Amino acid sequence: MGKRFDEIRRIYHRHESSILNPALWAVLNYRYGAWARCVPNRFLRYFLMKLYGLNAFLILITSGIRLNCEARIGRDLHLVHSGNISVHPMAVIGDRCGIQQDVTIGTNPDRKGAPVIGDDVYIGAGAKILGPVKIGDRARIAANSLVINDVPADATAIGVPARVIRYGGGNQAKTNHEKSSGKSADQPSTQETVSTENRESSRQQHE
Repeated sequence: MGKRFDEIRRIYHRHESSILNPALWAVLNYRYGAWARCVPNRFLRYFLMKLYGLNAFLILITSGIRLNCEARIGRDLHLVHSGNISVHPMAVIGDRCGIQQDVTIGTNPDRKGAPVIGDDVYIGAGAKILGPVKIGDRARIAANSLVINDVPADATAIGVPARVIRYGGGNQAKTNHEKSSGKSADQPSTQETVSTENRESSRQQHE
């Protein structure tokens, strides 16, 4: 029980320590649903999942966030800016990942399967990651990119379709949400990351 309260406390502080942040409720409801669907008693599980479904519906219509409890999401997920985030039930997301608004992590009609995303990955606003692709640890997905191919660890991917334009070095690609979870690292802030993505997007448009 102590671990549950500790997890709730971390989720609360990671999302601006505000009960008005829709991302807070989306992540909490996901964690609740992931727990409820594993309750052994099927009758109790039925009612618990009904409550999860009601909460998920209310969160969806008020914020556009859909975190399916069937998805496998690691520790310390950070929805950096809430709104219009969709995660497919078959998706796998590692620890300490950061996701901005208007992101879709889902399937591709031409290829069966859902994305597998590693640890410490940062996904910029408007990015779409579709199909059975693998995103390596500490990778960055730039804003408004369409990822339909694998992205190596420590890489930055940008464009439609996304292409790898840069490899980071070890800890250099770690994200701001990792810092908020108490880890010490020489990493960029959210503003620095967004600024870098905007410069990269502008440079690509002029190529």
